[in-house]
Amino acid sequence: MAEINEERVADHKARLLDRYDDVERRETEFRMPDSEFPEHREYARDGYIGAAYAWIVRTPEQAPPLSASMAESDADDADRVLCILHRGATHWDIPGGGHEGEESFAETAVREVREETAITCEVTDLLLLEHEVTVADGYDDRLHTLWTYFGAEYRGGSLSIQHTELNGAAWFRERPPKLKDNPATLADKQFE
Repeated sequence: MAEINEERVADHKARLLDRYDDVERRETEFRMPDSEFPEHREYARDGYIGAAYAWIVRTPEQAPPLSASMAESDADDADRVLCILHRGATHWDIPGGGHEGEESFAETAVREVREETAITCEVTDLLLLEHEVTVADGYDDRLHTLWTYFGAEYRGGSLSIQHTELNGAAWFRERPPKLKDNPATLADKQFE
């Protein structure tokens, strides 16, 4: 049995836990259909070790100024969180994507946010760290990946989505009605 990327994931995980305090941690196993496993195993052998996402908060003071036709009562008066809607998706998510090369997972989150939404952000905290092991009944190999969810602050930019990947993006004042699982966990804390 091969533990693919176990050491690399453990190394990144240890560095993240050394840097950030009070991180919610999860260890999960994902059982994949045998028909999909060979493709994912190749990605893992080529170096894929997971992804990074950013829970970006924009304060009312950071909102762009109102246009002349808008009433002052239309101004933001609460924090907002950036969510995205992938093409073909029915649930909102938060921006992020695959880790590349030697970048840190925090750098991955910042890069992916910029690529997907044209928003710049600064990572402030690690909110959730999930070490997932993917298995399939017909294979002995186990694929290790790391899924990281960072807290981040808005630093600038106006929404401009990556049309090849997204149907939309928006700043939410309240919890979106349909939200993917891990962002939903973060939303439960934000929108209490």
